[in-house]
Amino acid sequence: MKRCGSDDRGSALLMVMILMVVGGVIATGLLTYSQAVIRARPALHERIAGAEAVKSGTRMAITLQREFGPSDCFTGSTQWTIAGADVTATCTSLSHYTTGRGRVGTVVTANSGTPSSIVTPTWAGSVARALSGDVSINTGAMGVSSSSVISRGTNDTYSWTEVPTPWWQTVGDLDGVTRTYPSLPQVPSYSRPGSQASIGSCLVYFPGRYLGTTPLTLTGGTHYFASGVYYFERPLVITGGAQVVFGEGLYSGCAVDAQAAYAATAPKSHEITGKGATLLLGDIAALTVQESSVRFNRRVSTASNRGSEGVSIRTVNFGQSNASVTVPADSVLLADGSTTPVTSHSIVPIANSTPVSYRTSTLSPTTSWAVDVRLNGTSVTANRFLADGYIFVPNAGVRVTGTTATYAWSSSSGVVATRVEHSLAQAPSTSTNYVTGVVSQTIQRKVRLSVTAATDGHSAVSTAVVEVHADKSYAINSWVIDP
Repeated sequence: MKRCGSDDRGSALLMVMILMVVGGVIATGLLTYSQAVIRARPALHERIAGAEAVKSGTRMAITLQREFGPSDCFTGSTQWTIAGADVTATCTSLSHYTTGRGRVGTVVTANSGTPSSIVTPTWAGSVARALSGDVSINTGAMGVSSSSVISRGTNDTYSWTEVPTPWWQTVGDLDGVTRTYPSLPQVPSYSRPGSQASIGSCLVYFPGRYLGTTPLTLTGGTHYFASGVYYFERPLVITGGAQVVFGEGLYSGCAVDAQAAYAATAPKSHEITGKGATLLLGDIAALTVQESSVRFNRRVSTASNRGSEGVSIRTVNFGQSNASVTVPADSVLLADGSTTPVTSHSIVPIANSTPVSYRTSTLSPTTSWAVDVRLNGTSVTANRFLADGYIFVPNAGVRVTGTTATYAWSSSSGVVATRVEHSLAQAPSTSTNYVTGVVSQTIQRKVRLSVTAATDGHSAVSTAVVEVHADKSYAINSWVIDP
């Protein structure tokens, strides 16, 4: 008798057939996708050629932008042929920083000021040609009644406008429709005796407090003040053909910040910050320059000393109001963005040490010169004063004198003083060697450089975001390549 039971013979063949069908569908899809990718993507050698061409184009665009400077994009769009590839570069400006900051070029703070409070060179022909930017002369008694603002109009002339505001509302950077009165940075931490290091024949100074009553006199030689904030209570005298650069930046000195920081005798707490330098004048401090070369690089600060931003020289003021001048009390801008009155500001440099603070400038509004420069030398390179930042000395005067033509004077970011005297007997031998007031220049720009390289119908793309500075330095913020 035949026995009944289950029999799965042949089912394996069915499973194999099903798997073959499914596998075939998958393989067909993969082949189709691969063909599409292969058709869409160039061959490896083409991709490499495109990537190298686009990288070369980007490097060329960066170099051209660096050489062109921060005034604008070096081009809107341009084309090159690199290794047989058609390369197109476009430049888009993203942001920029200008020096003018909407400042009034020259501000006279003395009570009952008149146009005679500003002495300009006779060879210039007129105040309009001697000064750059607008001018404000305080004409109100005790500094609160009115301020006469001279605005530059057509045909390079000035027109007067009486405004019922004190002079301190016409100074500082313009932010929309209001102005920001310059703040002080936090007082430097460490006391300095003078030069504390040397690099070859270059004497190096470090940010800090220079105290006492005996003038610090630099006679001849080369000197470098590393980037940061310098607070003087003693007079600073520069004479005898000395070559002095304050801070790192557009003007090259006998050293740079990195060399200063790592000099053999550099203080451990060197306080070098940002770029450029700010000179603060308290107590009896004033700056005197005689037949020497002095150059201030514009201060680019950090959070700890933001109040020094864009300032070259500034007096410290606790506030005064008398027959000669009215000056508001300063405020100190702290690292967290808040401010505090200068009279209550102090720091403790080291745990349990004595607090240190500012002292107000005691310079006389009518007889003192906070900045006094004499240019009687025979060579421009040893007979110049160039301040790339604000000169803000509202309680004293600014004076430059000279009898020769071989000089250079520049204060292109604004001057605030009780009186301004430019008694320069001759025009400079190079016409561009005399600038005072505000000359607005773009010193930093961020751009996007987009570069495309076409090879055999395929394109490689490169995008770089680059910052370019006036001193020809640059920084690549980002660089992405899609070959």
